[in-house]
Amino acid sequence: MASAYIVFIRESSVDGDALARYSSLVPPTFAGRSVKFHAAYGRQEVLEGPEADGVVVLEFESWDEAKSWYGSPEYQAAIPVRQGGASFRAILVEGKA
Repeated sequence: MASAYIVFIRESSVDGDALARYSSLVPPTFAGRSVKFHAAYGRQEVLEGPEADGVVVLEFESWDEAKSWYGSPEYQAAIPVRQGGASFRAILVEGKA
């Protein structure tokens, strides 16, 4: 079974308070799940395409586990807070088996 990754690309921030609230809402959504943070707003250099304000890369054990987390009621409740704080792209990508 292949791992799956969710990549969040923050394109622009508009409300730091909303982003701080989102940051406090998200950790509990991972309870009971196996997730690895491969990157979280570290140093970056855009090599192609538009600039990014920040990038997060999460690894899940499987596609279904990633979809389950993203679709969970707990995370769904946090999404509007994130969207109120910044413009993001969220991309689910399957890893190699």
